[in-house]
Amino acid sequence: MGIESEKMRAFSSLLSSQGPSLGLIGPREVERVWERHIENCAVLAPFIEKAGAENVVDVGSGAGLPGVVLAILMPSVNFTLLEPRSLRKNWLDRMKKELELENARVFKLKAEQWKGEKFDAAVCRALSPLAGLPPLLSPLVKEGGEVFALKGRKAAHEVKDVPGSRLSCVRQEDGEETYVASFSVGRR
Repeated sequence: MGIESEKMRAFSSLLSSQGPSLGLIGPREVERVWERHIENCAVLAPFIEKAGAENVVDVGSGAGLPGVVLAILMPSVNFTLLEPRSLRKNWLDRMKKELELENARVFKLKAEQWKGEKFDAAVCRALSPLAGLPPLLSPLVKEGGEVFALKGRKAAHEVKDVPGSRLSCVRQEDGEETYVASFSVGRR
């Protein structure tokens, strides 16, 4: 599963050129979109694959990080992107159309407003401290499903607050480390 593709380069270019003016990324991020955002989000693909997830929700998708990146990388997996802000939801709709992401759906909703099916897995990035994720995301995920959260350097402290959570450190090609915190959804 290679990250380099025409669609991924197009997404990176659109995010770099229009993201700052739309408030999706900061102006200082433009030069680092590929390493800091695309590669960072792509590390979730092997976790989703290993979990055997076929139907994944991205909560608080924002600029499409990680949802759009994963939908590009994993065309056989269905992604539902939840984003409560209109401007960002409109951006996601545009990315779905322009990048021809047939495996993505976009909804203007918060996680707690979702009334649809349950998912095999949930993903998020910069959504909440880890301790806030089980009550927010577990209702969206099938029993036995997984939640994967991209986290920063404080992740080792955060996993202590969530019994049964796991932490993986993935080293990107540029040497940057990305932390993935995860937990399984049990009986409710």
